[in-house]
Amino acid sequence: MFHPNKYMYIYFMNSLNEKLIESCLAGECSEAEIVQILKWLNASEENRKEWLKLRMVLASNTFKHFSDSEHIAMSYNELLKKQNVRKRLEQKIIRRFMRYAASILVLIGMSIIFYKYATDWKYPKIVVVTIGNNENVRQIMLEDSTQVWLSEGSRIEYPERFGKKNRSVTIEGKVYFEVAKDTNRPFYVKTETFSVKVLGTSFEVNSVKFSQTSDVTLVEGNVEILDSNLTSLCTLQPGQQFETDKLNNSFTLHQVNAETYASWHSGQFEFDGLTFAEIIKVLERQYNVLIIIADSIAKDQRLVGSLSYQKDIYQMMRTLELVVPVKYHVQTGTVVYLQSIN
Repeated sequence: MFHPNKYMYIYFMNSLNEKLIESCLAGECSEAEIVQILKWLNASEENRKEWLKLRMVLASNTFKHFSDSEHIAMSYNELLKKQNVRKRLEQKIIRRFMRYAASILVLIGMSIIFYKYATDWKYPKIVVVTIGNNENVRQIMLEDSTQVWLSEGSRIEYPERFGKKNRSVTIEGKVYFEVAKDTNRPFYVKTETFSVKVLGTSFEVNSVKFSQTSDVTLVEGNVEILDSNLTSLCTLQPGQQFETDKLNNSFTLHQVNAETYASWHSGQFEFDGLTFAEIIKVLERQYNVLIIIADSIAKDQRLVGSLSYQKDIYQMMRTLELVVPVKYHVQTGTVVYLQSIN
């Protein structure tokens, strides 16, 4: 049978002797010998391929004589097998490394997400809402479905997400709450002088920063008033108003028409049988002014009706003049005089 490799090696050895090949591969041949080798290499593509094989076999040190074509072919095949095994091993190592790298990246990603999640729970984002002096009443809903109404000039700070033990907000100005019931997480409203603790109820907190007094008016449910040290001062029942004097550091309880005091959040002032003096007191509190009533006006007369809350005291007084026969005069923006026109 014709053996192409054997024939090629015979041809090769007939063209170039073994000593010349060994000298050339060892880098010891002369210029003439190099020219002879180059001519042979340029003779055919097969010659160049076989020369490459011989160089690879020489590098593996697995042969004795070039003249043994079968030994050269066997050495070359063994060398290819070793290269293939090494290549497969390298690919296996790379694949295993990629799996480990992917696992490490997943762990790192999960660690970052867990850290961010844990940090967000421990230090949630604080939201601040401020209502300007000429803005309308604004209603917002907290994360626990508690509804809050802020009057003009008011401010509230609350976490974007409440903790597992309690719900706490800080306010300034006049704010009305309808707190979602949650027996496991009491709701706290903090002001500069006191705190209100509730589980689920409706109430109003009036804590204007530069006002001498602050108060809490309970519409329904019950609330507990705490001082700055979180010591209990009293518990309110519906229709009661807690009023504290910041200068004297004292407080009093009043029985009031709570819905009337808190009606501003709906934009409508309903007075069903209130005396004129009681109506004036509500307006003083709403607009943070002092209203002085002339002696000629009957303060104890009872009135039935409603007024839409206006943006400022001037507009409100003009509206009041349409209901009651009085005329007003505003002095320095904080003091209002009322006189009878009869």
